[in-house]
Amino acid sequence: MSVSSAAILKDGPVYDDCLISSCLKRLFKGHAKNRELPGYKIGNSVSDFKNELAQLDTGGTVELSFGYLSAMEQSLPGIGFRYVVFYKNDVPILFTYFQLFTLTSKNFNLKNNKAFVKHIVHFFLDLKKVKTLISGNALRNDTPCYCYDASVIIGNEAAEMIASAAEKIAADEKMTAVILKDIPVSAHTIKWLSGQGYTAPIADRSMTLDINPAWETLGGYVSALSRKYKTRASKILALRDTLKVEELAEDYVAAHQRQINRLYRNVVENQPFALTVAGEDHFTKLKSVYKDDLEIFGFFHDKKLVAFYSAFVTPAAYDIYYAGFDYQLNEEYQLYFNILFSGLERAIIRGKSQLKLGRTSFDSKASMGAKPTDISYFIKTMNIPTVAINWFVNYFTAMEDGKWKLRNPLK
Repeated sequence: MSVSSAAILKDGPVYDDCLISSCLKRLFKGHAKNRELPGYKIGNSVSDFKNELAQLDTGGTVELSFGYLSAMEQSLPGIGFRYVVFYKNDVPILFTYFQLFTLTSKNFNLKNNKAFVKHIVHFFLDLKKVKTLISGNALRNDTPCYCYDASVIIGNEAAEMIASAAEKIAADEKMTAVILKDIPVSAHTIKWLSGQGYTAPIADRSMTLDINPAWETLGGYVSALSRKYKTRASKILALRDTLKVEELAEDYVAAHQRQINRLYRNVVENQPFALTVAGEDHFTKLKSVYKDDLEIFGFFHDKKLVAFYSAFVTPAAYDIYYAGFDYQLNEEYQLYFNILFSGLERAIIRGKSQLKLGRTSFDSKASMGAKPTDISYFIKTMNIPTVAINWFVNYFTAMEDGKWKLRNPLK
């Protein structure tokens, strides 16, 4: 079957579209005229592209595997998925995927906001639900969302093809915003995206702690702290000694997924903004895909699970994912800080050069010695008044800015 300009969507329509076609004609204008220009196919289930993923070289990347993407689809009920494959002479040359969110006031925890802020958020988001398309996995940073045949296309071309696919989906499904992240980025790409109306209005960042090889153990890290921070860390770790901390096996995670999800939701529902809430089986399905490359540790008090954290183990880093804990016991046992220290201990034990700590609670992580790392992404909005865009940019920026400061806890 010829796949040029075909799209698989819920109702199965076929498009003769100019958004992608014009991009492909420009990128491939130097190719011989008797060779077929690349076509594309769009679908909302990875099962439509199982064969294409098998044909493309993903480099063994878990995040581009059929099993991983299937697990994400099944365990993230609040997210829509869109997959795109480009073909050359009916052979797949590029695969990429996107996530689709519909934002409402329910995504915001407004209980601590002033009344006028609540009115603005409710009025704008409940009157006009914001449909947002994000390239790759919105819940993680620096995870690949594409692969391509480097013998046919280069990085700049791949970036433009991904962006053009996003534009096509956005036009067909009446998106309000497109966010591009984790795509090939070069000076050429940035200039090209700017010409297409993309900007980077929000200074987003994540926290990362570089690990000194000389530490060898968590005790080595504590010894390297200045007196004030060493005293504080020692007190927190002493509280951990009253708890039982152990890695949760895959069968335990599956058997206790409801309890794990309850602790996870405790944290998510207390954040000022949550893009989505993972399903009850999210950690079970991820553990079944990643095996030993996803660690889940539990904290037990009187034989009851009161906290947990999950972390991806990559060649260079220990990447903390979601955590959860009992807020009533948090102050007494410093559960959150003990989660951070436990993650650091695992990173040291596993010989990693970095501990990745994510995008929330900057001040707590800075007190460990973590530093901010900028996140590069590009945003394009459609049919939103400029005044509304500026207000929400300021709102998101103010969530963390001014509430934390860089610290130097290490000697």
